[in-house]
Amino acid sequence: MQSKPGRYVFETSLISNTMPEFASLESQDVREYWEHEGQDFTPWLAEDIRKEGESELEDALGLDLEVIQEEKSVGRYNVDILAEVVDDNRNVVIENQLGSSNHDHLGKSLAYASGIDADIIVWIAPRFYDEHQDAMQWLNQNSREGVDLFAIRLEVWTIGESEPAVRLNPVVEPSEWKEKAKRSEGELSDTKQLQEEFWTEFRDTIEERNTPLSARKPKPQHWYSNPIGKAGFELSFVFNSRDNELRAELVIRDDEEAFWQLHEDREDIDAELDRNLVWNEPEETRAGKDRSKLMFTKQAEITDEDRWDEYIDWMLECGTQFHDVFYHRIQRL
Repeated sequence: MQSKPGRYVFETSLISNTMPEFASLESQDVREYWEHEGQDFTPWLAEDIRKEGESELEDALGLDLEVIQEEKSVGRYNVDILAEVVDDNRNVVIENQLGSSNHDHLGKSLAYASGIDADIIVWIAPRFYDEHQDAMQWLNQNSREGVDLFAIRLEVWTIGESEPAVRLNPVVEPSEWKEKAKRSEGELSDTKQLQEEFWTEFRDTIEERNTPLSARKPKPQHWYSNPIGKAGFELSFVFNSRDNELRAELVIRDDEEAFWQLHEDREDIDAELDRNLVWNEPEETRAGKDRSKLMFTKQAEITDEDRWDEYIDWMLECGTQFHDVFYHRIQRL
């Protein structure tokens, strides 16, 4: 059998008749798993956020959250969950429902956000009508920068006889590119632009490599935070352009005892590390909370873009070492 130039011809006898078989994904009614939103789903979601490791919602949002209060009173009503972004202490309103989206829950979400001056609104439901998606997207496009709205579809799936799996699927979220496009010329300083570009490369490298670090949305600021598997502890990567210094830090929030318990094991910890670890004892912040830090430092200049790959590699190595040396110790505290 002849073929045209540049084409390959395969004899049908060479093609295997054995084809792979796949089971079908089957969508489940969420009310089979959570009968009541307030009594069942909200407590489950709050506990999922509090547990070790990244929760389903944190993964969907790309944020590290800390639950502040369930059923937080705002006027005549209660916010299902009031949370805080660990990175920068932004307030997050989480409004849940187990039925299809409606005007009532949209209005409540906005009222709650106004009542507590929230920076992020998260609305979770198993189905969103087009008019509600359009309203959330319009608000994202027309609200001031720094106010973000998410519509998250609650899904439960099974495959054959498998255990059910939960998926929180963003159907409306703020666009990183639209946020950048909305900024007027010169709104960001040269340093802020460099910071955003650097953390974008850092985020992209995390996504490309096998690392225990989690990718987070890059922002025009001097730090980039990451979870380490337990509330009250986080990794923070800092590019201090004023002092020309890089820092990789294990931050301990409001737990002086935890710092000193780790300090008792300092000799073994220092022996496991291949670089000098600085131990900063607990200090009171301006907000009246305790903070302690364990950190690595390196001299660096953010304007030296030719060395960004070197800086990113250093941060990834430090972050991996923090996970290797401290993760299991933290879980035992």
